[in-house]
Amino acid sequence: MRPYDTSFLPVSDILTQTKFFLSWIATAAIVLSPALMLSMKGGTGYCFFIVLALSLLHLGNREYRIQAARLWREHRWFLASLFGLPCIVLFQILVMRTGTFPSLDPLLRLPLAIPSFFFLASMQSRQLRMVQWGFAAGALAAGAWSIYALSHPAVWTDGTRLGNSFTNPIPFGDTALLLGFLSIASLRRADTRGHPVEIAIKFAALVGGLFASYLSGTRGGWIAIPVLLWFTVSGRHWLAARSVRIVLIAAIVGGATGAVSTHDIRARFTAIATDLQKMREGNADTSTGARLELWRASALLYTRHPVLGVGRGSLAKSLGALSAHGEAPNYIVNDRAHNDFFSILAEMGTVGVAALLLLYSATFMMFWRLRRNADPEIATAAYLGLLIVSATILFGMTIDVFTLVMNVAFFALTIVTLLAWIEARKREIAQSDRITAATRPIDIGDASRQRSTSIPGK
Repeated sequence: MRPYDTSFLPVSDILTQTKFFLSWIATAAIVLSPALMLSMKGGTGYCFFIVLALSLLHLGNREYRIQAARLWREHRWFLASLFGLPCIVLFQILVMRTGTFPSLDPLLRLPLAIPSFFFLASMQSRQLRMVQWGFAAGALAAGAWSIYALSHPAVWTDGTRLGNSFTNPIPFGDTALLLGFLSIASLRRADTRGHPVEIAIKFAALVGGLFASYLSGTRGGWIAIPVLLWFTVSGRHWLAARSVRIVLIAAIVGGATGAVSTHDIRARFTAIATDLQKMREGNADTSTGARLELWRASALLYTRHPVLGVGRGSLAKSLGALSAHGEAPNYIVNDRAHNDFFSILAEMGTVGVAALLLLYSATFMMFWRLRRNADPEIATAAYLGLLIVSATILFGMTIDVFTLVMNVAFFALTIVTLLAWIEARKREIAQSDRITAATRPIDIGDASRQRSTSIPGK
C-alpha cells in the first residue's frame, strides 16, 4: 500500500483526515504570525491569508456553515464591529469620492478575519493555545535582533533608535513590547506552577521584548507598560499572598527606577519638557510640538467635516490646504496624524469615531466578561485578549495602528484566534460534562423511588 493512500477509506474518514491536516496547517500559521512579525516582511500577512484560504474551504461544508451561524449569533456585536471602519471607507470611495483604495486595504483585514474565526473555533484548544509560543518566538527574535544591532551600528535609524529594514522604531518597539508581555501573560492561570523550562523561555521572551523596546526609544510604548503589567499579573492565584504582592511591587518599583535612571530613557522624556519649553517660546517645530499641531489641525478639519471627515487617505491633501491658507504650519503636512483617534476624527468624522469606539468596546468587553472563568485556559485567553486590545488603544495614542497592514493583520488574526481558543474550550468542557453525565452510576435508591412515584395509586 502506498503511503498516505486514502483510496480504501470511506468518504467520511477522508474528510476527517483532510480536516486534521488543514487544522495543523492553520496551527502553524497562527504560531508563525507573531513569530515572523518583526523578522520577515509580510510574514504576518502571509499567515493571515493562509488561515483565510483554509477557512473558505472549511465553510464549503453545510454542517460547518450551521456552526458558523451559531457563532455569529453568539458574538454578533463583536463580529459586526469588524465591519464598521472598512464599510465607512468603502462608502467614502464609492459615494463621496473622498476615500482611497490604499487606505481601505489594511482595514479589510478586520472583516476578513471572520471566516478564519469560524474555522479556528472548530479546531482543538490544544492546537489554538500553541499561539503562545508564537508570541515567545517573536519576542525572542526581536531581542536577538537588538543584541545583533549593538555591534552593527549601520542598522540603527538615525544612529540612536532601533527599528528594522521594514519597520520604523515606533511600531517595532511597540510590537516587541507587546509580544514580550503576551509571552509571559500566556502562562496559565492555574493553581499549579508551570514547567520551569516554559517559565524560563517566556521570561526570556519578556526580557527580549523589553530590551528591543528600550533600544527603539518608543515613549508611547513605555507609557503603556503599567497597563500591560496589570493584565499580565491579574487573575494569578499566587497574588493572594501579601508577601508575594510586596515582592512584586518592590521588583516593579526597582525595575522602573533602574530604567528611568538610564541615559536613553531619561533623554527621551527630558526631550518632551524641552519641546514644550520651545513651544512656549514660539517654536513648535519639534517632535512634541509637531504632534500637538498635527492634532490641532486634525480637530480643525473635523469641525469643517463633522459627519464623515475629509476621507480616509486624504489627510495630507487637507492639511496641505490648511497650510496654504496659513491655518497650519507646513511641517505638519503628513499622511497620518500619529494618533488613531485624531486620524479617524479628521478622515472619517463622527461616524468613524463611533465605529472605532464600537470596535474597541465590543472586543474589550467580550474578553472582560470571561476573565474570571473557572477554566484556567479560558481565563488565560481572556487576559491575553484584554492585553492586546489595551495595548492597541494605548499605542494608538502615539501612532496610527490601523494604517499599517502588519498591525491590523496581527490584531485581527490574534483576536479571533484567542476567541476561537475560548470557544474550543467551552465545547470540550461541554462534551466532557455530557460524557460524565452519561457514565455516572445510577443510585438504586433513587431509581426505586422514581419507579414508585410513577405507579398509579402510590
